[in-house]
Amino acid sequence: MHGTFPAADPPSEGAAVKLPVVSQQDWSADSHGMSYDNPQFWDAEHLESELHRVFEICNGCRLCFNLCPSFDVLFRRVDALDPHREEAEGKHLEEGKIVEEHEAAELLGRVTVSTENPVSLLQDEDKERVVGLCYECKLCYPKCPYVPPHEFAVDFPKLMLRAKMIGAKEDGIALRERFLGATDLVGGVMTKIAPLANAAAHNAFNRMLMEKTLGIAKHRQLPEFAGETFATWWERRAPAAGGKTPVALFATCYVNFNDPAIGKAAVEVLEKAGCDVACPEHICCGMPKLDAGDLEGARNLARRNVERLLPAVREGRKIVSPGPSCTLLLRTEYPELVPTQEGREVAGAVMDLSDFVLQQARAKKLPKPEPGAVGKVAYHVACHNRVQNFGYRGRDLLKWAGGEVTLVDRCCGMDGTWGMKSEFFAESLKVAEPAARKVEAAEPEVVSSDCPLAGLQLRQKTGRPSYHPIRILHAAYQGEPLRSPRAEDQETTE
Repeated sequence: MHGTFPAADPPSEGAAVKLPVVSQQDWSADSHGMSYDNPQFWDAEHLESELHRVFEICNGCRLCFNLCPSFDVLFRRVDALDPHREEAEGKHLEEGKIVEEHEAAELLGRVTVSTENPVSLLQDEDKERVVGLCYECKLCYPKCPYVPPHEFAVDFPKLMLRAKMIGAKEDGIALRERFLGATDLVGGVMTKIAPLANAAAHNAFNRMLMEKTLGIAKHRQLPEFAGETFATWWERRAPAAGGKTPVALFATCYVNFNDPAIGKAAVEVLEKAGCDVACPEHICCGMPKLDAGDLEGARNLARRNVERLLPAVREGRKIVSPGPSCTLLLRTEYPELVPTQEGREVAGAVMDLSDFVLQQARAKKLPKPEPGAVGKVAYHVACHNRVQNFGYRGRDLLKWAGGEVTLVDRCCGMDGTWGMKSEFFAESLKVAEPAARKVEAAEPEVVSSDCPLAGLQLRQKTGRPSYHPIRILHAAYQGEPLRSPRAEDQETTE
């Protein structure tokens, strides 16, 4: 059972949940072909027309010009191809010269008028670059004025994902994407040889080999593997009795294989709040496979998770997840990946862990830690939390606990596995620079983010370790506050 979650009360064979297969035939309401099961979704020619349509709308709006590299590259390339660029910038005029009326008429006569839309001049490699640079932070979606139900129905992240999926279907899924998407397999193996795996991640020759064979940047700091998975800890742990609020923890791959301390802290804080905690058997949510364009792989994981989580939901449990990306996928993608009543039931029961714990705290089910136990915090809000529109719950939880919290609301540029890839590594660090500056400007005692990969990126940029809010709260209760000194500061005190 090493690395997998045991079912606390496995159903009998006859009672096992089996989901029906549902298909939809009428796609008239999806004229832009954005639903996974719509045959138009997989039509390459239709994709090209949609890319052109959406790029035109985005070019005319440009509200998202500073959100991510995709928009920056798109707008710069369109401007470079615009046949009217020099006229628009006044470069056909002599600098500082006042143009008389008769001269203006003569100049206008020499201006070449082109009716060609510069978006039409984008080449395939331009579009591929825009698609590749989209790391699915989804921050453009809540900012865009043209998302559904607007008649333009712009969903830029979904369109970029669609392009990746069609590419994966035509060209196959690359080895690197298969490796990064096999979180349960890789994590299960690596935790069994954790000391060796972690040493290899710090070996220059091994990292060079990883970059050459898998395309994982040799200078990227990688998460370490735990010697014992969270699932193993949970399996041997004596259950706490007396909880009144039923809740189930979806621990996530990262917590299970890389940082079980988050899961342990979550269980103990939830129990402190009077919760009856269960950890139903589950596997990867499917986000890495979806990002790689592997729809069927993601759908298979989603169906299996729905089957395993549904009994807990029907017991009246909320499903709480400490990972923003996992929470987002479970809440927003599962109804389409598993288009059944069961899929919608599970999705509707999912909550962000910090959000749930804050609700318990505000209901006076949790005591406050001792004053000063949390300290001065730089809290980075993950992009995948921001787009769920439930507020900055991690920040609010730390404030409730007595922390002096500075909000860092800039994208860190890590975005799952995107920032690990060699061709995007430098761009990833560039995107993270404003967030890193805000962290340092806060002069924090401790750095926090609900997203552990965002924390990894901030550590690479600032030298400061980052902790999930639930770990900071748990440590405050234990009287052993967590701190985030810079790496060089830590070295001078040892």
